[in-house]
Amino acid sequence: MNQVSFQEVYQTSTAGQFPRGQRAMTPDGREWVYGQAQSAVSTNGFIVVPDAVTSADLWSSSSDSQGRKVYLTRAASNMTVGQFADGVGVVDDGTGVGQTFKIRTNSATTLTLYPESALTTALSVSDSDLTFIVMSYWDPAAVTSKVQMTQGAVQVAFAAADYGYALTEGDGRVMAGIALEVGKGFVSGDDTIGQVTIATTAKGSYDEQYLGYAIVANAAADQGVLVRFEIRG
Repeated sequence: MNQVSFQEVYQTSTAGQFPRGQRAMTPDGREWVYGQAQSAVSTNGFIVVPDAVTSADLWSSSSDSQGRKVYLTRAASNMTVGQFADGVGVVDDGTGVGQTFKIRTNSATTLTLYPESALTTALSVSDSDLTFIVMSYWDPAAVTSKVQMTQGAVQVAFAAADYGYALTEGDGRVMAGIALEVGKGFVSGDDTIGQVTIATTAKGSYDEQYLGYAIVANAAADQGVLVRFEIRG
């Protein structure tokens, strides 16, 4: 695992310094993941992955100079350049179904794959369907839902499109919409975006995504609280 300094995990930048999704550890043993905010995230806010993109039909594939099928094109697309860099995808129906791939970058109409994940079967514009997602492209955690693809908590504020680190393992701070209890767990799904709430007794991981436990209780709702994050990457 890469090593990063305390300074690096407590600052953001407008340009990416590392691949999105890269894992790192600070000198104290805490673990972090590098990503980009799709929309602004408040200090100590929990972040989640936006929904996967499901795009039916009209996809074709083409090869690079070495004959590797690394270009997936849908002429009707209007993707933001670079939005799906470091994402993953699958051909989930039609010609070439079952193939998975890793995205290096994208233009408005074309996904460019890492050569190591080049397709072995060409796509057909008539029936090849794709679904793809970027696990390190973040939004604040949504309200009410106890099961989200929660990735960690930012320790500093992110503006929309900023790059930086979210804490996944170890001690840190998160905004809680309810007073948490020391030693007891917390989950997503407060009534304020980006905040957590107390875990429910007798619920399992299928019902709620366990995120960690409080180590110092907050005095009241809508305050920052010291917790131990336990989000397995």
